[in-house]
Amino acid sequence: MRFPAKTVLQIFSVACVLSVVVLGGGANAQEMVYQALTLEDCLAVARTNNPVLGASREKIRELVADYQAARAKFFPLFVLSAFFTRQPPDRFAPGGGDLSTNLFKREGFTGVTGKQVVFDGLKTHYNSQAALFGTKAQKQEVQRTAEEVDFVVTEAFYRLVEAKETLKVAREALQQRQEFAKLSEAFFKAGKVTHLDSFRAQSQVSEAEQARVEAENAVRLAREILTRHLGRNEQAQVDIQGRLPQEFKPASDVSALWQEVLKNHPEIKRIDVEISRSQSAMKAARGGYFPEVSLQAAADVRHRDLGGTKSEWLAGVFMEYPFFEGGLTTAQVSKASSQYRQLVEGAEASVNTLKVDLTGAWKDQENARRGVAAARQTVATNVEAYASAQALYRHGKAIGLEVLQAQVELTNSRFTIIRYAVDYEIARARIKQMTGPGLANSYRQNNSGGQK
Repeated sequence: MRFPAKTVLQIFSVACVLSVVVLGGGANAQEMVYQALTLEDCLAVARTNNPVLGASREKIRELVADYQAARAKFFPLFVLSAFFTRQPPDRFAPGGGDLSTNLFKREGFTGVTGKQVVFDGLKTHYNSQAALFGTKAQKQEVQRTAEEVDFVVTEAFYRLVEAKETLKVAREALQQRQEFAKLSEAFFKAGKVTHLDSFRAQSQVSEAEQARVEAENAVRLAREILTRHLGRNEQAQVDIQGRLPQEFKPASDVSALWQEVLKNHPEIKRIDVEISRSQSAMKAARGGYFPEVSLQAAADVRHRDLGGTKSEWLAGVFMEYPFFEGGLTTAQVSKASSQYRQLVEGAEASVNTLKVDLTGAWKDQENARRGVAAARQTVATNVEAYASAQALYRHGKAIGLEVLQAQVELTNSRFTIIRYAVDYEIARARIKQMTGPGLANSYRQNNSGGQK
């Protein structure tokens, strides 16, 4: 079987990342470094190591055990019993009698009893069915958690991209202000401008230095957040390779996206399965109104020091009907019915919440897409304005305040386009998370995710 070259490269990339994750700390865990991870690599690492997702997967094992315990009542129950007793031979005889007659002193017993429930109001059937539905619902919950982890990691990834791009702009802005400060100081010494221009330029340099420090701290914080979402320890050092997207496509129609949500979203599937589970639990509770019919048998061997050894056996059909139990069954049925109604009512609220979230994500993506277009025009305008102001200042036809104002506007517009670009990718990731088939599959298919 041959694989396309692109698929082979993707498999090799993920394998390399996982080898770093698994084997990177073999020599020294404190020196573990995760360098230049793409978004796809981050998603692969998170799906392997994220503790929230791991706990959700472990819950499946618990529910599978509940299902196995529930269906165990379909099978017969066998109990092996044995005992050995010593009693005073001059004790009272059962039912009275001559006290001078000695009774047995030692007694041994070994026996096997068996019970097969034939009918219990279908409680076992519906309890097993409810447990099976619970396992299926948890699998959908695992899928939902995995997609939520994918989105959180994607958001953290792009926040780190945003912080690094902001830091780059802050450093360039600082360099611009330092150069202008030197120019204004030289003009002041030459007598071309007042000292006020130099003071203003130095003030802008101080503000730019503060912005650079804040940007550096933002990078550290964003890297720490991404590291935690990847499930890495405190010693791990994570860095990424990625940049801002260059293409900004409009989102699909909200109605079409909503149909995909109804079809693919694991939360909706989980709610449907939970409602079926609740219906089965309610039917199982109603089974308490019916009698239990069972086949029971017993065989044993009893030995006494007086009377010798004797075998015994018993077989029959038994019926048990608890005609009074203090309202226990009624309370259980009432509880199961209430849980079912809660799920039905909550299902509509959950669907409405998903609709609002989808609409909000669609709005955020469209706003960001249009914001990028406007910000690009603003950046182009501010670049020209800054170049003109600086040229005019050199020829004595503009004041220093005009140059400083042009620098500030240019820097702010560059910050704005970074913010809009990151908001676009985050909103796009939210829509993909809600519509399926999941961010990890989506990025593997189009090989995007900050690598354009």
